[in-house]
Amino acid sequence: MTPWLLLLAWVWPLLLAWPAAFQAGRWPSALRGNRVPGAGWRWILPMLGPLPALVAVLTLSLGTRLELPWLFLGTSLELDATAQVYLLFTAILWLAAGIYAAFTFRGTPNVGRFHAVFLLTMAGNLWLIVGQDLFSFYAGFAIMGLAAYGLVVHDGSPLALRAGKVYLVMALLGEVSLFAALVMIAQQTGTTEPSAEDLAQLTGLPIALALVGLGVKAGLVPLHLWLPLAHPAAPVPASAVLSGAMIKVAILGWLRFLPVGAIALPDWGGLLAAGGVLTLFYALPIGLVQSDPKVILAYSSVSKMGLLMLCLGLVLMEPGLAPVGIAAISLYAAQHGLAKGGLFLGVGLRKQAPGQPGFIQPLVLGGLMILALALAGAPFTSGAVAKYQLKPVLAGAEWPWVAAAVSVATLGTTLLMARFIWVVSLRTKRHPQPGLLWPGIAWSLLLALVILFPFALGKPASWLSDWLSISLGIGFAGLIAIGAWRNPAWLSPVVGLIPAGDLLVLARPIGRLAIGLWQRLWRPINALQNRMSQSASSRFERVFKQSDADQEDALRRWPIAGGLWIGIIAMLLLALFAQSSGSSLSAASTESDDQPSRPGLEFQSPPAPSL
Repeated sequence: MTPWLLLLAWVWPLLLAWPAAFQAGRWPSALRGNRVPGAGWRWILPMLGPLPALVAVLTLSLGTRLELPWLFLGTSLELDATAQVYLLFTAILWLAAGIYAAFTFRGTPNVGRFHAVFLLTMAGNLWLIVGQDLFSFYAGFAIMGLAAYGLVVHDGSPLALRAGKVYLVMALLGEVSLFAALVMIAQQTGTTEPSAEDLAQLTGLPIALALVGLGVKAGLVPLHLWLPLAHPAAPVPASAVLSGAMIKVAILGWLRFLPVGAIALPDWGGLLAAGGVLTLFYALPIGLVQSDPKVILAYSSVSKMGLLMLCLGLVLMEPGLAPVGIAAISLYAAQHGLAKGGLFLGVGLRKQAPGQPGFIQPLVLGGLMILALALAGAPFTSGAVAKYQLKPVLAGAEWPWVAAAVSVATLGTTLLMARFIWVVSLRTKRHPQPGLLWPGIAWSLLLALVILFPFALGKPASWLSDWLSISLGIGFAGLIAIGAWRNPAWLSPVVGLIPAGDLLVLARPIGRLAIGLWQRLWRPINALQNRMSQSASSRFERVFKQSDADQEDALRRWPIAGGLWIGIIAMLLLALFAQSSGSSLSAASTESDDQPSRPGLEFQSPPAPSL
């Protein structure tokens, strides 16, 4: 197949965003009042967007490359091993979410706006995956990040607008940091497509900026604040791609633009690994006290990204782990993306399918249970296989306690998924909606992929990974469920104890405290400034607030006239000195051009005698 599919993979959804924006039935104001021809078919555009990317990843051979020196600063598109894994699960997830969005948003208000930003976000996500150069990654990252704001605020509710505000602030922080990091990387490596060996010469500042810029997208604590707010606010298909595909690009960016496998970075690797451990454990207890299933899934995503950051940090500390580590991290990202996307779409089906035939709800709940077990890493699931691939990285770490810590986190994840199933099964706030056949089929395909994952890619030895932690988690969850069933008010004091966004609760008092401290420190400085300003104003008024004759007489007095003359003379002398210095330098350079630059090392042949 032609390598131009790599270009079409992200240009196609970019082109579809334009007609999708006007599927509501009207063009801009110049043609207002005229119906858009073909508006009736535009609702299918979201599910057409990822098709070229899916065809590309299924038909192009590994290593297919397309060079476009005429595009922007020179664009390089390639399907390497990491991009192949990312493009496969990302395209599948966008296809499932696109089918869900096309059928469930049909005929709803602002459907054109949602589909347009949906396709723009998709285009940015796919571009940064296949783009190997710095510009392609940043351009795709920026398009994806800014367009996703429209997904978050689509509902227009106060909750969505607040979540959008937090998301936009954090996204801009991440993009500015990432832009500075990529510019420094290009300056220090001398290329826009650096290899791991080129990246080995990076100084600490671009590495720090890359960790911060991509840490916002990855949900690195305390940069995770947007995640638990954006997921419940965004529509279901948007939440699926936000958590399943978009946050994974942070790991891809670190794999590409940090010297993974080239040199050991014990300090930066240790910092990222420590941040991963903090993120892994921080999100679990907060997720357990939530009552919204989408918020629970959001904190689960934060925790799982912490595990990936931990493993990547360990690889940075020990370059010998890079070959197996990069493959294991990419595989785990794919498994988590498919399972988490299926969970979000399943939540939507659970809320919108009460009016369907009676067997639909039990099937949806059963599918959610399978996906939750896969996310926790239960035996014979895709999660067990993906976790098994990470074991060499954990075993080769310099920190001997890491493997035990991950096992404890697996127990916590099992409890979190049990909490999710409990909330979903008891939730009564439903919104019946017809026409869920194709969304249900798309969700079923995701579920089938997650079920077949271990048998297609895993060895039998990997099917029983972490069975002890999972068993303990299920046992604890069963005991808690029995207690809650006997006494429904038993857990009420802790439910909602920490609101979604957690650290944002502290933002307002911390802001008031900071403003108070600043005012206290600024007060004496402000008083001194006011006194100096008043003194200068009074002197100015004494001199200039007079009649015209008095002003002319004041200007003739020596303190003022003399100061003006001295200033003018000083400026003239400086100008003359600058001109004379420039002439001398010009003459010196002319003389040096006429003479050999290294006397004694250059010889001239004597002139030939004239005949």
